[in-house]
Amino acid sequence: MSASTSSRKIALAALLAALSGCTLIMQGTSQVVEFNSDPAGAEFTVGGQTYTTPRKVDLPKEDQQVTFHKSGYYPEPVELKRRISIYFYGSLVMGLITSAIDLSTGAYKEFETTDVRVVMRPLPGTAKEFPVLVTSEPPGADILVADVNYGRAPKELRLAWLPADREKSVTLRLAGHDQKIVPLGRDQRKLDVVLTPLPELVPVRFVSTPPGAEVFVDGLRAGQTPVSYNVSYKSRAARVPVELSLEGYRPVKREVTFAERDVTVALEEIVEEIPLPVKVEPKGAKIAVDGVPVAEAPANVKLSWSITRTRHTLTVTHPGYATQTVEVKRAEAAKPLQLKLSPAIP
Repeated sequence: MSASTSSRKIALAALLAALSGCTLIMQGTSQVVEFNSDPAGAEFTVGGQTYTTPRKVDLPKEDQQVTFHKSGYYPEPVELKRRISIYFYGSLVMGLITSAIDLSTGAYKEFETTDVRVVMRPLPGTAKEFPVLVTSEPPGADILVADVNYGRAPKELRLAWLPADREKSVTLRLAGHDQKIVPLGRDQRKLDVVLTPLPELVPVRFVSTPPGAEVFVDGLRAGQTPVSYNVSYKSRAARVPVELSLEGYRPVKREVTFAERDVTVALEEIVEEIPLPVKVEPKGAKIAVDGVPVAEAPANVKLSWSITRTRHTLTVTHPGYATQTVEVKRAEAAKPLQLKLSPAIP
């Protein structure tokens, strides 16, 4: 190819570029238009095709009649009109040929808006959607309305309300926390929910001396010592009441903390003192209880009774008389005791 031929082709290309419409180059013969509706999900037909909002559509630059449809709402017509593009004025400045190209291709016009938004009007007696922002503390809780999962908080929902609806129940669920059900009013646009952590269970071993004591943790029976039981803590700073009880022993009440894993208790016997009236013939006899001298007859001898002290041995002595030994049982604790000593045999 000769240098002159190459130069001619370059010159021709430059000429064609100069003759091309300014608007045609900058915008072309179509534009992208975004269609939105409130609520979303409305159907619309444009350019011979049917779409669902939200949607972006590349449309030829022609006047368009668009109608939005959604079940339960009035149809909403929209007229998408054109106007002269600002770039066409550049074509006029460049000359007759460039402006003629824009005119012939239709590129000289542009849509008045490329963002079409409509608000759907509900039909009488049908549902209407309202937005509500749902948050949880801590975040991340699943949001359920009428058993439908709407995702995780924080999230803005669009809920449908019938004219008679005044309140809905919203359920929030998060692992490690109590499920919470809260009311949502029709006019409420924000719902903040604080979730309660589930209690932590900590195994604790309870031991008592003597064994066999009943253990109650926060009012619930945990068994008899020795026993292991999962203590529930609402927080790690909480203190949980515990009671150990055994017949014949004083109950022990205390609190356990999150750090405790073993609780050992020495139970104290309940001791009861009951006076035992003792009369002896002859008078003046010495009385010993379990080998310990305590009084001179007649006397009210105090005897101590407990779960392990169920009998006592009384020894009665008097010079010139035979020693007499008597066993007193718990059932006879308050029954008067009368003794008559026999003279000692020389």
